[in-house]
Amino acid sequence: MKFLTLNCHSWLEENQTEKLNQLVKNIAANDYDVICLQEVNQLVKSEVAVLDDWFIPSSTDVVIHEDNFALRLQEQLQCVEKDYYWSWCYNHIGYDRFHEGVAILAKTPFIAKDHLVSKTTDVADYHTRRILMALTEVDGQLLQVVSSHFSWWTKGFSAEWEKTQAFLATNSYPLVLMGDFNNPAHTPGYELILASDWQLQDSFYAAKKSVGNYTTLAKIAGWEESNGERIDYIFMTPEFKVVTHEVIFDGGKTPIVSDHFGVSVTAQWQ
Repeated sequence: MKFLTLNCHSWLEENQTEKLNQLVKNIAANDYDVICLQEVNQLVKSEVAVLDDWFIPSSTDVVIHEDNFALRLQEQLQCVEKDYYWSWCYNHIGYDRFHEGVAILAKTPFIAKDHLVSKTTDVADYHTRRILMALTEVDGQLLQVVSSHFSWWTKGFSAEWEKTQAFLATNSYPLVLMGDFNNPAHTPGYELILASDWQLQDSFYAAKKSVGNYTTLAKIAGWEESNGERIDYIFMTPEFKVVTHEVIFDGGKTPIVSDHFGVSVTAQWQ
């Protein structure tokens, strides 16, 4: 089974159309089972989209616009005969002009739920955060997948993580947590994640083969003093055997498509 997580930085990139096409090409070539995306944007003032059955609504009503990045991605994937079900939940207004949220794409149908993990509910406040969860099937077994974009340690991460654990406390399925956690490896936020009762594996260390390290470009928004951090993760419960972990879209084998790099993981059932 294959997983991908990427903070898209969507509609904020130079040559955005070309980069969207490069993302489509990579997904089509690798045939990921589940994809989690963050900073999935749509313009506040763009037209409302007409949706079909490939869109799966979550527990909180959202209005999808024609330029929603996940919708555009899903449509272009269909043009190359790659069908994905998808869902999106709204977090907050970004850069004064976007509805910013997180998305999940999966090859099989799923049940979607979103959950507020921040203290604030004000969409004008960038601290407002929701996680998106999908109950889906991969290789004949059900699993829970979460797409997340958490706050920095000093901006409320510990409270968001506590609410995430409470929301998922009754989950009885194997769990995959993907996204931009905004907490570098081996810092207090990262250690808090690994201290959870889920016995989470960081795919970077659990994989038989791991390629790449940092997942951000230097001096991006929120990390202006940094020369690169590993803050995008795929965490998995012990039911998964991690085979490979690879940082992609880093300018090496794959082009840079965002201010974050992607993380691709292959795994097997234990």
